[in-house]
Amino acid sequence: MNPFSIEVRIDRRARADDPHDIAIRSYEHVFTRLLRQGSDHLDDWLQAPPSCLAFWLVDNWWRLRFECVPPAKQTDEWRLAHDLASIGGGYVWPRLSIWGEGERIGLVSHSDPPGVVGPVRYVTDAVLAIPALAFETAVDSFVNLILDERLGVGSDRDALITQWRALCEERDDPEITAWRRLEAELGFDADTAPDALITALAALAERFGERGIEEAVQAAPGLDAATILNRQIAVAENSGWDCDFSRAVEAAGRFSCDLTLPPWRNAREPAQRVREFLGVKSGAVSDKELSALADMPARAIKPDGRTGLVYGLRLRSEKDSRNRLVFRAQNPLGRRFELGRAVGDAIWAGSDALGPVARSKTSRQKFQRAFAQSLLCPFEELMSVLSKSDPTEDDVAAAAFHFNVSEMVIRNTLMNYGVLEREHTDDQVEAA
Repeated sequence: MNPFSIEVRIDRRARADDPHDIAIRSYEHVFTRLLRQGSDHLDDWLQAPPSCLAFWLVDNWWRLRFECVPPAKQTDEWRLAHDLASIGGGYVWPRLSIWGEGERIGLVSHSDPPGVVGPVRYVTDAVLAIPALAFETAVDSFVNLILDERLGVGSDRDALITQWRALCEERDDPEITAWRRLEAELGFDADTAPDALITALAALAERFGERGIEEAVQAAPGLDAATILNRQIAVAENSGWDCDFSRAVEAAGRFSCDLTLPPWRNAREPAQRVREFLGVKSGAVSDKELSALADMPARAIKPDGRTGLVYGLRLRSEKDSRNRLVFRAQNPLGRRFELGRAVGDAIWAGSDALGPVARSKTSRQKFQRAFAQSLLCPFEELMSVLSKSDPTEDDVAAAAFHFNVSEMVIRNTLMNYGVLEREHTDDQVEAA
């Protein structure tokens, strides 16, 4: 099935700027599936001018492709660039959000509640991720289709052609692409981020690598991203814990992320191999075993009272393969989990010199969290401890105590495997 498509059913009788039928699909999901007022017949096609959608896609292309869900609250400004419902133009568009996660694109569709008053009611609820290339291909095909003379985009056709050609030229230029990508990851529209900010981050990328810097700016987007990152690096260099993840990376074996799988599926096998390497057959990974995995003292897991860090950070030494690690968490369970995440990041990132451990929802951060969950609390062992398929809050608390993890880790593991339902969109996005 097609990962993503935007289809137009052309009405040759329509005048310029008139609506045409549009369907937006991903695999078996139809985001434009709707009920019209007074009808009980489902229709997969919305009726709107295709040029409205094309302008919105072209205007927001860089942010749609590369900007992730913000680590904090979604702002109105973020929604304007990522939610189809913001297109407006006198038409009702589906409540579909689109964002970038590196080599994947995230999609969330919300149905309209029953009884909603309006000309149409959209009915699709879905949360999924698709390969970014599939999104790019679909957008390119759609825009090129409606720029065809036969379709008659209308009075704004010349403006759309100009914008589309300019975007294509930028995408074909590696230097401009790198600039635009960083702007988007910071949360800025094209050509609106301060030059000094991009220049400062580009200099850091030359030292530490582009991928790590991109993770850092998405962990703390905005005008202060470079200042925050420099402060985090200074803390890691001056007072971070000395550690070495090479044994864990070797134990995990060759890792290749399958873009079609959710993060917890990609993380499960390498986490199991590392757990076997530690010789942990069942139960909790002890502080001693976990710290030894990173060749650092067990006391590192104890809170140190440091505050003010925006995210944790793994920083490779410029002299050898060892790392410096700073924790953001100030409780033992949180630090155990962050250490597990840092191991997961070293497995994901290979030779990357810089690895933020953050709240953001990039594919890399999702993998970190999923890896730590599987390392510290494997699902099969968790279920043997729970011994039931409908655990109570007391059961969850007891399991958390058994594995020496937070109750949130237990709940997330159970949600990954469908034992508990994901009631919140954030939980669904985390698993996609």
